[in-house]
Amino acid sequence: MKAVIITPCLTSQIKEAVDIGKEDLIICADNSFSKALAENIKPDLIIGDFDTGKAEEFPSDTDIIKFPSEKDDTDTMLCIKETEKRGFSEITIVGGLSGRLDHTYANIQSLAYAESRGIKAVISDGDNEAFLMNPGEISITKKEGYSLSLFSYGEKAEGIYAEGVKYPICGSSLTDSFPLGVSNEITADKARISLSKGTLLIILSKLN
Repeated sequence: MKAVIITPCLTSQIKEAVDIGKEDLIICADNSFSKALAENIKPDLIIGDFDTGKAEEFPSDTDIIKFPSEKDDTDTMLCIKETEKRGFSEITIVGGLSGRLDHTYANIQSLAYAESRGIKAVISDGDNEAFLMNPGEISITKKEGYSLSLFSYGEKAEGIYAEGVKYPICGSSLTDSFPLGVSNEITADKARISLSKGTLLIILSKLN
C-alpha cells in the first residue's frame, strides 16, 4: 500500500504515470482533483490553498484540508507531510516534472525530504521517473525506449557501480558540477546500481 500524490502539473494521463492499487491512498494537491475525476479516480483527500479551485467544485464526500496561500510549504510538500503523519513508507508523486522550472526543482527537493523521513518516494509523469538513492544497492528494471541518467544530489557521490548498462561504471564518482552520468542505457533485463557514499538522483526519461 502506498500514497499517490497527484499534482496539478500533468502532461499525460494519471493512469499512464502510476499503477493505483485498491488500498492506495489518493491525495490531490490543489486543483489536480479535477483531472483525477476526469479519469474516474476518486481522491481520498484534497490538500492545498485552492487559489485556482472553487469550493463548489470539490467532491462532496472527500476530505479537504485548506491552507492559506501565504505559507512555507508547497502544496506537494503539504501532501507529503500528511502521508508522513499517516505512517506511509512509500509514495508516488504524479506529475510535477514539467511546467515551471522552480516547481520542478522544488518537487525534486521534496524527494529528499521524504527520503530523510524514511519514506521511499518517486516522481513520475509518464515520460519521466525520478527518485533518490542513498548508499546501498538497487536493481532497476529495463523500460524500452527510456534512458537512464545518474546525477550527484549533493557535492559528490562516490563508489558508484553500474552493471547491465551500455556504459558500465566501476567505482567512479560523480559531482554536482558536471553531468557525466547523463543518458546511459539499460541493456540487460535489469540494471544493478550501487553507491558507497553520497546521494544519487536517478532519472529514467522517455526517448523522443
